[in-house]
Amino acid sequence: MNVYIDLGAFRGLYVNRFRRSKYYTPGTKIYAFECNPYLANFDYGTDVIKISMAAWVYDGDVSFYVSKRNPRAVQGSTVYQDKITGNLDKDAPIKTPCMDFSKFLSDNFTIADNVMAKINIEGAEYDILEKCISDGTISILKTIWVSWHYQKCKIPQERHISLTNKLRLINGLTVYNGAGDLKC
Repeated sequence: MNVYIDLGAFRGLYVNRFRRSKYYTPGTKIYAFECNPYLANFDYGTDVIKISMAAWVYDGDVSFYVSKRNPRAVQGSTVYQDKITGNLDKDAPIKTPCMDFSKFLSDNFTIADNVMAKINIEGAEYDILEKCISDGTISILKTIWVSWHYQKCKIPQERHISLTNKLRLINGLTVYNGAGDLKC
C-alpha cells in the first residue's frame, strides 16, 4: 500500500504537490493532519482522510499556540511552547485534541507498506521523531520530508544534530531536509 501523511497540512499546498509528484500513484492513501481550529473547514479533497488533531507523542489534548495579533493568520502556530517566532499568545493557548503519531503508524501500517510523510509542525518534529525512533515505529516510514524548526523553537543544536544523525543511520529510510523535493 502507498501512503502519504501530511503532518501540518495547513491549506493543502503539499497535498496538492504530492498528487503531482513522482511519488504519487493512483490509489495512494492520503492523510492530512491539521489541528488548527481556524482551518477546521478546509477541504483537502475527497481522496484525503482529514485528521483534525495534532500529531503528537500521546493521545489526549495538548496546548496549541496561535498569533496574539491575528489568530486567524494560521501560519506558524504550534504545540511547541518554546517557539520564539510567530508572536504566539503563550498566555491563552487553545486546547486541541492530539494523537500519538507512532501509535497511529503501528495501528494502521506495517513495514511492508510504502509510508511517506511530510513533517512541518513547528518544533514538534523533534518529540515525534525521537519517540518513533525509541519505539521502533520509524521503521514503518520509508520517506520523510522534514522542515526543521530548531532555531525558531530554541532546540539545542546538539539535539538537532543527534536526531538527524540517528535518522541518517536508519536502514531503508530516506530523509529530505524540507519538502523541496516534492516537486511537480
